[in-house]
Amino acid sequence: MKHGVILSEAFSARIKGIEALRAASNVSAKNVGSLRNAADGLDTASISCDDSIAAASYGALAGLLRIIAMLVEWRSAILDATPEAGRFLRSAKEQYKLWQDEYQPSEIPRSLLENSVGIDSITDLIQVGGMCDAIASVPLSVPFFAAHVHSFRQHKDDEQDSKEVLIELNVAFLHFEIDGQPANRIHFLTPQEAHDLEIEVRVSRWPDNATTLNLRPVSVEPPDTYDFPNFQFESPEGQAPFVMRQRGRALLKYPQNIHARPFEFKYAAEFTPRASEQPVAVVGHRTLRIESIDLQKSPMTGYLAMDKKLLKLRDSLRENRLIAEADLKSSLHLMTVLGNLAYRALNDDLYPGVRDEAEFQRDIRAELRRTPSIASELEEHPRTSGGITDLSFRGIRIELKVESKKRITLNDCSRFIGQTASYVIATGKRIGILCVLDCKPKNSPASPAEENFEILRHPTKEGEICIVTLIIQGNLPIPSSLSR
Repeated sequence: MKHGVILSEAFSARIKGIEALRAASNVSAKNVGSLRNAADGLDTASISCDDSIAAASYGALAGLLRIIAMLVEWRSAILDATPEAGRFLRSAKEQYKLWQDEYQPSEIPRSLLENSVGIDSITDLIQVGGMCDAIASVPLSVPFFAAHVHSFRQHKDDEQDSKEVLIELNVAFLHFEIDGQPANRIHFLTPQEAHDLEIEVRVSRWPDNATTLNLRPVSVEPPDTYDFPNFQFESPEGQAPFVMRQRGRALLKYPQNIHARPFEFKYAAEFTPRASEQPVAVVGHRTLRIESIDLQKSPMTGYLAMDKKLLKLRDSLRENRLIAEADLKSSLHLMTVLGNLAYRALNDDLYPGVRDEAEFQRDIRAELRRTPSIASELEEHPRTSGGITDLSFRGIRIELKVESKKRITLNDCSRFIGQTASYVIATGKRIGILCVLDCKPKNSPASPAEENFEILRHPTKEGEICIVTLIIQGNLPIPSSLSR
């Protein structure tokens, strides 16, 4: 890195943050994913800043983006008539209190504090857009590449001329590891089990009179739902900057529902004794987003590989800001039933021989109606877009196809996307289901069911239509016939 060169990474991250805020100012926007992604980018860039004030400013903006994301979730939940929508607003306000406690004593631009002060008094949906515009309008200084910071001298008089200016004090969070693996943007922890949590930080210098650096978890989650470690570092020897690592134990006490948002934890830093130099500029990735879904005790499909794939698909669908939360929830009900069927079809060869579409539709209809959460709300042959759809559940269109002439792949399914997307668009939705039965006679082993479950996308002017596509494999070979 070159000292004094503009940090383009931070500039780009800031632009993405502003764009996400401007988009979120629209009352119908649901760009929670883009807000959180921009926050992650700002955290990454803040580690490389020379100036601790600039680094803290970008970290503070990242924190506000995450709070705005929570407000956007609240607004979307209200518009979609989602139960308990108020929990998102309460969480945003509690997170903002923590944000104020951290940044009010710091030297970040006052306009970040002043323009965000209305968050704790938001009561109406329209206020969210105004808050987005207010935060997006705050000017921030241009950051520079971090490098070795050489001390320089002041020249007011002979006494000052002999004193070196101290390197600015900051703690940069460099790395989190969970059970020996780098923490993902959203990490999974099995509930009611102790997990290793390792942290790596860089301290620009050690303050005079300070004996320890304390890192503690901060969260709006109820205290009785988790047990995360406090980290304590003793005064190190040698020359600054200091890079230090430590390991502790993390525990989430309760499992989550598949539809719940991840837990969020942030680490705060403080030197002791309190008389030591304060406040500390804290930069870098220090927010952990953790899921606690127990797939062993509460399986979704009964097949672990398929359950993991469903969670991956769910996370990808959440990134589409145009998909309503209620539609995502309804789609997950369908995806769970069909995912289970795809594996049972492999276990028991449920579809021997060649089937036609009418037979396949009767099978899928019966399968879905056996599920209490779907049964009475499943429609057959509703008309839309000038055509007749196969099945529909709460407005989520389900298109069924059969392929008997060749072994089909997900790429081959793209020829069905236009028809399925037409039904979805005419219903005013952004998500639909395509299920294809591959009943061509086979002379090689079937592939894992989860590998035939993906999201295909149909682009539109304002975004895209997500078509969740599943291939169910039938007409399987007898395993002994594959021996040579």
